[in-house]
Amino acid sequence: MRVKSLCITNTGRVRPNNEDALLVDGKVFGETAFDTLRYEEFELKNVLPFAVADGLGGHSCGEKASRLTLEVLKECIPEKPEDIKDIILRAKKRLDEFIEEHEFCYGMGTALAGLYLFPNRAFVFNVGDCRVYRFREGELELLTEDHTYVFRLYKEGRITYDELRHHPERNLLETAVMGGYPDIPEVFVRETDIREGDNFLICSDGLWEVLSFNEKVSCMKKEDIKEKGECLYSLALENSKDNVSLILLEVD
Repeated sequence: MRVKSLCITNTGRVRPNNEDALLVDGKVFGETAFDTLRYEEFELKNVLPFAVADGLGGHSCGEKASRLTLEVLKECIPEKPEDIKDIILRAKKRLDEFIEEHEFCYGMGTALAGLYLFPNRAFVFNVGDCRVYRFREGELELLTEDHTYVFRLYKEGRITYDELRHHPERNLLETAVMGGYPDIPEVFVRETDIREGDNFLICSDGLWEVLSFNEKVSCMKKEDIKEKGECLYSLALENSKDNVSLILLEVD
């Protein structure tokens, strides 16, 4: 089984710097920005890790928090879905240790989402409001759950998807991977099957909240992974006021 990968992390048109980071098959891209989408292909024999981390704006050292967190995810391979919670707790401890030598980074934190891709299954996870979607047989499904009050309103059917995207409190997180605070991050984890032809989209809120559900579906229905990625990215970059990051995977 082979995996095609397309990714980008970009400052966007409003923010002065990029606090997002990417983990793509054991490589972390942090404190940087790409000008164009990066394409790679991998042989899926054991497990491949992929994740997007969104450093918290308004806090010190968000770009370092996202990078350090993904460094820990790169080092640790889970044997079962429950192991991911321990891995993310290790990431929080890494942030705590970093703050001991860099006090000005107190309160650094990040949201994140991703998956560990095995030959016949995937462990999907998120903390905060980064997301993982699966596109299968023409249907787009959100596999993660935002840790926000507004997302709970959406799950309960009290607001629509578009109302969630535009709600003034949509970015108020109930949990994140934070350094210096005693709070243990809440982690959403699920195991799911994978099939030939599956597409997975991992993204920060700088992408998902800008595009309507139908716009995402329209992009994902394009024939080639590069066309899909360019469609998603160009629409997000045109309208987003945040950093824009995505990883797009296609399983063959």
